[in-house]
Amino acid sequence: MIHAVIVTYNPVKENLMTLVDALVRNHVVPVIVDNASSLPVIAPCEIIHLDSNYGIAKAQNVGIEYVLEKNAEVVIFFDQDSSINDDEFIAQLYEPITNNITKISAPVFIDNERGFTYPIVEITKNGGRIKHYPTETTAAFRVNNVISSGTMVEANVLKQVGNMAEPLFIDYVDTEWCLRAYSKGFDVLIVPTARMIHSIGDKTLKIGRYYVPKHSSFRRYYRIRNAFYLLRLSYIPKRMAIREITFSIIHQWILILFSKEERLDYLKSLCRGLKDGVWGRFK
Repeated sequence: MIHAVIVTYNPVKENLMTLVDALVRNHVVPVIVDNASSLPVIAPCEIIHLDSNYGIAKAQNVGIEYVLEKNAEVVIFFDQDSSINDDEFIAQLYEPITNNITKISAPVFIDNERGFTYPIVEITKNGGRIKHYPTETTAAFRVNNVISSGTMVEANVLKQVGNMAEPLFIDYVDTEWCLRAYSKGFDVLIVPTARMIHSIGDKTLKIGRYYVPKHSSFRRYYRIRNAFYLLRLSYIPKRMAIREITFSIIHQWILILFSKEERLDYLKSLCRGLKDGVWGRFK
């Protein structure tokens, strides 16, 4: 039986209902874990209401524990802002798992607003990055890093690799888990025919011909702080962690310079993120 763990926080009701209906139609058992949304989350499936916003990692762990108790054989993860493109999606991810081709499978992501394909970013042994831009005709291929939404995982792998890292709260949760799984011998099979609509970032900031993701200052704090968390892990290449720290700081300064109304908030989150990251304050 396939179970889905969907983490929500103030979701758009229509989007969530569309996702749940698509999962039910494809014989997946959806389980929503809600991080104390301001309005009640209602859907025709099991909903676990948390008493506070504990972050995506904690919520995913609550969902994982619940579905494993229900004897889930396979678990697929979703964000509230993701949607399934067609009724072949689940079957396309499930087929290589049932045929023992892989233990973890993942789709390709299409941007909800502008329609471009997000690159699949593979991390090399020395911490470099390889960006893949698969089309629907690209053969399935293996990587060691994907975003969690849309990723399907055998239950036994979740038990072997362990829980999501709750100190991270939100950013790099999927990256840390994927690279930890890879260190234990599990890679991810990308299935290019499985395509999912996804949104990353609250907004985008257009500077010339470039679009810069613009998350809230609250979210940006974790992005900066958590890059230092990665630096402390033996299975994360140091070059990668240092690059993420550097790029996070550069990204933050771009937001500070080009976001007049939120400039002070972004500056404060930069200072807090650097201080807590350097001193190892991850709680």
